[in-house]
Amino acid sequence: MNTFDTLFSRKSVRSYTGEQITAEELEVILKSAYAAPIGMGKYEDMHLTIIQSPELLDKIDAAAAAMFNNPNAHPLYNAPTLILVSSKTPAPAMENIAFSNAAIVAHNMVLAATELGLGACYIWGATGALSKKPDLVAELNLPENFIPCCAVSLGKTDETYSVREIPLNRITKNAIL
Repeated sequence: MNTFDTLFSRKSVRSYTGEQITAEELEVILKSAYAAPIGMGKYEDMHLTIIQSPELLDKIDAAAAAMFNNPNAHPLYNAPTLILVSSKTPAPAMENIAFSNAAIVAHNMVLAATELGLGACYIWGATGALSKKPDLVAELNLPENFIPCCAVSLGKTDETYSVREIPLNRITKNAIL
């Protein structure tokens, strides 16, 4: 795919075959994360946690389902891999940088997954639920003073990607000339 085809075919995939991604696919996805621009080049303020433990994925899924008051929900969509993006705890005035950095890291990983034909979905709510469970956060072995910001679910999927028409009025705009 070329860059525009990847951008215009990206979608949130919420159905996975259960088959794990390969080590080679994971390496490409992580390299894409490392290529993300980070505010002031402070890559040391970012941390990735690759979670493939079914037990830990189940705990995170259950915590998110409880937060959504729906014990039958599966907010991780039964994906076999979750990559959590964490940031050093920011000063309140700079909080937007930590979350912006995490979002662009996640976006790079999702674009890489699209290019590889893997299923990927941004995970925000489950990350919020996880953050409210100190015992669960402790299981992540995050560096000191790091907080979970967002995540990406990944796995093999039967869904396919195709370039789609993007409405040009999706986001309001104005111009100051």
